[in-house]
Formats: sequence, C-alpha cells, structure tokens
Amino acid sequence: MGEPTNSVKALQAPVAVATALGHVGDEARAAAGDNLVALVLYGGLARGRYRGPRSNVDLAVVLEDASPERIAEITPLLMAAWRAAHVDAWILARAEIPRLAEVFPTKLLDIRDHHLLLHGEDVLADLEIDRQLLRLRVEQELTNLSLRLRRTLVTLAADPASAGVYLATTARPLAIQLAVLLRLAGRTVPAEDRSAAIFAAAAEAFELDGEALERLAALRQGGEQIDDVRALVGRVQVAATRAADVARSLELEGAR
Repeated sequence: MGEPTNSVKALQAPVAVATALGHVGDEARAAAGDNLVALVLYGGLARGRYRGPRSNVDLAVVLEDASPERIAEITPLLMAAWRAAHVDAWILARAEIPRLAEVFPTKLLDIRDHHLLLHGEDVLADLEIDRQLLRLRVEQELTNLSLRLRRTLVTLAADPASAGVYLATTARPLAIQLAVLLRLAGRTVPAEDRSAAIFAAAAEAFELDGEALERLAALRQGGEQIDDVRALVGRVQVAATRAADVARSLELEGAR
C-alpha cells in the first residue's frame, strides 16, 4: 500500500479517506497503466473542508481511453474506494475535457480553480473557459435553482422539516454560481471560499436579500433553527431569480 499523497495529508483528511485515496492511486496505476492520465481531487475536500461521513470525496479519473472495456479495469478499485470512504469517481477521457468545459463551464471552472493533483498530468490547470458560455450557464443554473425552489414551496408546503433539509442542499450550488457571477461582473470574489463570504459579497454587489442568504449559509452549517422555513425558501428563491436577472443583464450589456 502506498502512502497517501502529501497534498492529502496537508488537508488533514480523516485516516480512512487518506488511506482510500492512497489505495486508489496505487491500484489505478497498476490496473490502468499508461491509460491513466490523472487523478484529480476536487470539491469540498480539495478546499480543505470535509463534512464527515455525509460528504462524498470527489475524484476525477482522467483516462486516455474511457471505453467500457478500459473502465472495467478500474471498476473494482473504484467500488472499494466508494465503500471505504465515499470516493465518488468522475471518469473522463482526456480528449473530451475541452467539450466538457463548453457543456459544464461553471463546474470545470470550479474544478480548475480548486483542485489537487494526486497523480499524473495536471490537465485542468490551463483549461480555457469561454466567457459567453460561462455566463449562459450561470444564468441557466440560477434559473433552474429558482424554479426548483418555487416548486418546493408547493411540494413540501406540508413538510417544513424536509423543506429545510432541501433548502440546505442548495447553499453550496448557489454559492458557486454567485462566485462566478461576481467574477463575470468584474466584482471581487472573496478570498475566503466559503458560502457565507460569497453570499455577503453577492448580496452587496447585486442587491440580493443578504439576511436570507446569511441564514441559508447558517442552515447549511447546521447552526440555524428556522420556524418560518417556507418564508425562507421564498426569500432565497427571489434572490436566485434576481441573480439570474443579473446574469442575463451581462449578456445584454455585452451586446451593446
């Protein structure tokens, strides 16, 4: 068994997680050989945040050939890593990364800016992201989030506890989109990559409901007890709609 990488050690990951990643690195190299291009840690752990057993450990597995036959070579070790530490593998072919950057620009931008290379070539470090595709994706994501929250006002109206749980899951996706929106608008993105800091900056920059976003960040951290969950869902929904409108306005400004 190989030692977990120094990068993982620096994150102070739990022993089970660091060990599982060490196993993946050793066994993937042995099973895939030259077909393995890179192992890239991203998501919460790559940012130095691990939320315990409820967190997945996001790992991009980049292959030269991602055909079903070649994936079969690494399936047992990836299944073992999932069972051991919820290592969630995102399997990519090297050649499709530029297309993924067009289809999922916010996701690829987030990974590019916040990742740790565990093995191989850093194929994401210099990835180019098209600004117009990024702006459109932010508008789409914010609009989709707004629509889903609007639906929650109906479907979970009689179940405030479930509505609160669902609302908490929207905090990080919303923060990621708002961070990109700040960048697109030429505003300062907080150095502290936490939802609360991003929410505060976006609320000031785009005239969003700062109190509602602050409560959303606290809810995600488990520090908010809410009696008026339906009202908070509605306020966050309005904020997401407002942010989508801002993203749309950036296109209109660019067309002038």
